[in-house]
Amino acid sequence: MSSTAEVFAAMSEAVAGNGGKSLQRKFKGKVVFTINGDKVYSLDLSSPTNCKVAEGDIFEGKSDLQVMCSEEVMGKMINKEIQPQQAFMKGMLKIKGKMNLAMKLTAVLAATRKKLPSSKL
Repeated sequence: MSSTAEVFAAMSEAVAGNGGKSLQRKFKGKVVFTINGDKVYSLDLSSPTNCKVAEGDIFEGKSDLQVMCSEEVMGKMINKEIQPQQAFMKGMLKIKGKMNLAMKLTAVLAATRKKLPSSKL
């Protein structure tokens, strides 16, 4: 299973360049991921010119969506062992904010999955 750092490094690659612009057209939002309650990463797809992933909450609490889960659940979502919607329904994934963005998380995870080294999947 991929580590959290590897997953968000791959997500950073996925949102760079034309891939990021394509994702931004679908997603259009700011997300803060909290993994295991202590690792925090921010995903900014609010503007086509500024698509990025950063460590920490760069939005200072003003994100459109907050996603909270364990490293194990994040790994399962990346490896397609569970869909984000299923994880939410089972209480493995907690979400605050715009539900319409939460429904689009699958597109971000799919783009991230493509950037992960194949040996990690």
